[in-house]
Amino acid sequence: MLAAEPPRTPWDLSFALFRIPVRVHPMFWLVGLLLGMNAKTAIELVMWMIAVFVSILVHELGHATTMRAYGYYPSITLYALGGLASYGPSAYGARRLGSFEHVLITAAGPAAGFALAAVLYLALRLAHFEVIVEVGLPYLIEIGVAEIVWSTALSRFINDLFFVSVFWGLVNLLPVYPLDGGQIAREIFTKINPLDGERWSLIVSFTTACFLAVIAFVQLHSVFTAVFFAYLAYWSYAALSMGSGPGRWR
Repeated sequence: MLAAEPPRTPWDLSFALFRIPVRVHPMFWLVGLLLGMNAKTAIELVMWMIAVFVSILVHELGHATTMRAYGYYPSITLYALGGLASYGPSAYGARRLGSFEHVLITAAGPAAGFALAAVLYLALRLAHFEVIVEVGLPYLIEIGVAEIVWSTALSRFINDLFFVSVFWGLVNLLPVYPLDGGQIAREIFTKINPLDGERWSLIVSFTTACFLAVIAFVQLHSVFTAVFFAYLAYWSYAALSMGSGPGRWR
């Protein structure tokens, strides 16, 4: 959910996956640690960190592989609460991207996370493990194993992977900038109204983020979630005040 790629540091972790360059900024690990501070043991914290890394990387790979399918050379940066899949240069004969292609690229991130959860669910069921699926607040959909899968550490990792892949994917589909849903909303609004669509998408983003910040604070009693959506509401308000919306990012 980045608006721009963060500056490089000496502590970046860099590697390639499926010939796609990946860079992990130190802030990614720091924020992951802060979000996992409720872990009761060091092993639980390690499992959480691995689950966050795998899930967010799969999410960004969804964006990146779709970009490459259209003839571009993408790269991935993991940072803070999410990441960025950049377009990079285009190959000879690459397709020009319109609104439909941008929507597909954007939606491919959450779709990859949901696909990861679905494959994990099927693998567990084929191995005759019980998997519980619950629908409701505060996480909309909760999926987890109801028994120990070979070890408590592996069971914790599986549940964390389910949580991040599904819940973060659902959050990302909200029509709020700079989440994937906010970018999809912008493409739809600007397609309907090229002159004023971007402003309307920012209004929807601001209104939705404000509403969710209030719900998180009053109903869910989650200060972190309330601050998160309040920041996104301010971000949309600032973009509206400047009279211009954000560029494309993944």
